[in-house]
Formats: sequence, structure tokens, C-alpha cells
Amino acid sequence: MKKLIALEFGTNMFGNLKPEVKARLQAVVDNPCQETWDDAYSIILNAEGKMITLWQAVIKIDWDMPQRKSLDGEWSYIPTSEIIIKAINNAILKDVGTKHLN
Repeated sequence: MKKLIALEFGTNMFGNLKPEVKARLQAVVDNPCQETWDDAYSIILNAEGKMITLWQAVIKIDWDMPQRKSLDGEWSYIPTSEIIIKAINNAILKDVGTKHLN
């Protein structure tokens, strides 16, 4: 279990990410599968500036990620833990700058 420090800086429409949202993101990092990805893909990672979901963040770095979900409800592809971590870090920390770190 790799704790994602970037999650401490994540925001959504209600401010900082709540513990239960962070737990859903941690679950998909720890065990990327249909169930955890389906529970986490739509989570907003950064609402400051340009809003971005986990799914959108993964699409930016992984060409294999589908642009839409299949009609049967199953994902044809689930990103790896490494891709998810990179996407989260890019979405949150790239746009954070130093304002949160001061």
C-alpha cells in the first residue's frame, strides 16, 4: 500500500477531498480492477483551475484508456497502479504550484 501524498492537496467542488474519497482512490491504486475503477473513475481530483476527474487524468497519459465506457457497463481496460498514481500526481500537483506548499 503506497500512500499518495498528492491526495492531501486534491480538491473537488466542496473543497479538500474528504477521507472517504481518498479511501476510494487509495483502493483503486492498491487493487485496480473493475469494481475499484468503477468506483473511482469519476472522482474529481482538482477543482482549482480546470476541473479534472481520475478518468480524464488517466486519458492524458495512457493512450490505451478508452474515451468512453462500453454499453454493457464493463471497462474494456483498467489502468495499472503505476498509471493511476502518475495520473493523480499530474492532475493534482502539476496545477498546485507553490500556493499549497507555503
